[in-house]
Amino acid sequence: MKKRFGILTGGGDVPPLNAVISAAADECSKQGVELLGFLRGWQGLLNKDYIVLNPGDVNPEIGGTILKSSRVNIAKVEDGVSKVDANVKELGLSGLIVIGGDDTTSNSFYIKNIPQVLVSKTIDNDVGMVKENPDGTVDMINYFTLGFPTSADKIASFVSWSEGLRTTAYSHERIMIVESMGLHAGWLTLASAAGKPDFILLPEFNIDYNDLKERIAKKFLDQRNVMVVISEGASWKGGGYISVDENNLDPFGHPRFKGAADVLAEKLRTDLKKYFDTRNINSVNPSYLYRAGNPNKLDLESGQMLGREAVKKLNHGYSERSFEVIQHNGKEFYADYFEVDKMDSIKDFHRFVNDKLYNPETYNITEEGVKYLSKIVRFRDK
Repeated sequence: MKKRFGILTGGGDVPPLNAVISAAADECSKQGVELLGFLRGWQGLLNKDYIVLNPGDVNPEIGGTILKSSRVNIAKVEDGVSKVDANVKELGLSGLIVIGGDDTTSNSFYIKNIPQVLVSKTIDNDVGMVKENPDGTVDMINYFTLGFPTSADKIASFVSWSEGLRTTAYSHERIMIVESMGLHAGWLTLASAAGKPDFILLPEFNIDYNDLKERIAKKFLDQRNVMVVISEGASWKGGGYISVDENNLDPFGHPRFKGAADVLAEKLRTDLKKYFDTRNINSVNPSYLYRAGNPNKLDLESGQMLGREAVKKLNHGYSERSFEVIQHNGKEFYADYFEVDKMDSIKDFHRFVNDKLYNPETYNITEEGVKYLSKIVRFRDK
């Protein structure tokens, strides 16, 4: 009987998902393996809802996911774990490729009877580890997550002089507050530094509003335009989240964050009236535009690389569970593996921006942060 692998995508979509699926289907065909694509993430494994994937079925250059997606916590579904275990056995799966962020891949820790390769994808870039070195530099375990390069380039473009909102801010003497996705980790917000905003506000560092307000006022009076980027999950120093709906939780217990830019803009409109006319303080939320659309070259090629290598790993007798990670050797990116079987949960492989990469005193990126991001996103000149 032909060996059979499964593949699924869960959580928020990112541009290179189809690149992973397409490359996995091509490699399975070369290796004589049948590939089942489970629809709507883990829901497909719960319901045995799948399609057989063949070479040429998936266009790798189109964003989103042909397999669709969902947010399912199998531990909260009645008999969810045992149903998945039973379906894995019934379908004769000998390997599973799980493509997702920390929520989707967390389900893998409940499934013990099948080898799994976990592929991290999230524009939050928060799956991995930051290793601090004695000399003040940092190394990344999992240099970036799939989807982050495309979204990082987008946010830099949105706020830049050459391509984005800075031209409007300059022409109309505006203060523009741009909201970035990022609930608890501010990697995407940090990436906006490639577009040269004036202030970057991350969820890892509570905001001293009075200090920030005065800095924004001074900057505006100096140059008559200001660009601020704020994470949706940002919080005040001593005052909790800027904008959150604690009554609207997803299956993994996360509240809904949205509107931090609106709240900050409204406060500034009120509090800066003593300095200047504040009617031109505006908020912008690109929202799903960060994750929508087709992958850029780095995302496309990385997705294809991970799809191929995941199949090879499973087909060469691998019997455990590991994250397939992207590493950099000083010249190029390559696929590697980080064993996770000794971890208790996905939280052990969850990273945040630290003060080696971001300076909370200046609300901006550090030289080490620029060094890290410059391999992923193009920094604009001005």
